[in-house]
Amino acid sequence: MLWQHLFWFFGHPEVYILALPFFGIATEILPVLSRKPIFGYKGLIAATIAISALSVSVWAHHMFASGQVLLPFFSFMTFLIGVPTGVKFFNWIGTMWRGSVSFDTPMLWVMGFLITFLFGGLTGIILASPPLDFAVSASYFVVAHFHYVLFGTVVFAMFAGFYFWWPKMTGRMLNERLGKIHFWTLFFGFHMTFLIQHWLGIKGMPRRYADYLATDGFTTMNTISTIGSALLALSMIPFFMNVWITRKSPLVGVDDPWGYGASLEWATSCPPPRHNFTSMPRIRSERPAFDLHYPHIKTEGH
Repeated sequence: MLWQHLFWFFGHPEVYILALPFFGIATEILPVLSRKPIFGYKGLIAATIAISALSVSVWAHHMFASGQVLLPFFSFMTFLIGVPTGVKFFNWIGTMWRGSVSFDTPMLWVMGFLITFLFGGLTGIILASPPLDFAVSASYFVVAHFHYVLFGTVVFAMFAGFYFWWPKMTGRMLNERLGKIHFWTLFFGFHMTFLIQHWLGIKGMPRRYADYLATDGFTTMNTISTIGSALLALSMIPFFMNVWITRKSPLVGVDDPWGYGASLEWATSCPPPRHNFTSMPRIRSERPAFDLHYPHIKTEGH
């Protein structure tokens, strides 16, 4: 039991530490492609701090079925950590609300991140309830939940960042058509692979088993999941093609190819010179690059 406590005391906060930088990527991209400042910036920061603080108090929800943990406390804390995460969703949706949203490839990846991570969060609420957790503990329901949480944050937000900052890193835009093919094949491949695993878990398929009896009734759903995993793997082909095809495309020629970049990297060339800036840039708000490109627009109060 001590080993389980020590492992999860380390392992569960690690999930949140992995996720927080990718929350940051989504927060950087959404205001740029929504043509609006981030909604509720201070609340977003407070939610990040709250997630970091609460992450060290929820580890034992992995051990509900052991009978060796205080169920009311750890259940309450696990429910509680969903509150700052919900605040972040409120901020992200508020940023898009009544904005001039541009569904370029990075924005599609952010939308995929929001949808997938929301599914993972909702199944996490189920696992935070001990009576429900007892029914699906150590089953494929937990496998599906884990992939929705981590894949939903890390992979979708990572590719959003790739497509968003690629012109800044290389000076060349990735192809939009190939980028959208990449997104949709990976999106459907992922959900085809892992969504059905929730039902496998509810039907009683345990995790970490190499095989099962045909009479268990798991074969059809596992076959669908396997086909989805093949589609998920094939979805990387358009990405590598995109990188290869665009390696010699014309340079973008502007500091900010997205038009509404907020942070300082969008105030210098693509790619930036080694020295970045020849003089100290003027910073008077949270969006210095936007202020530089649109000095006639007052950012305060908008």
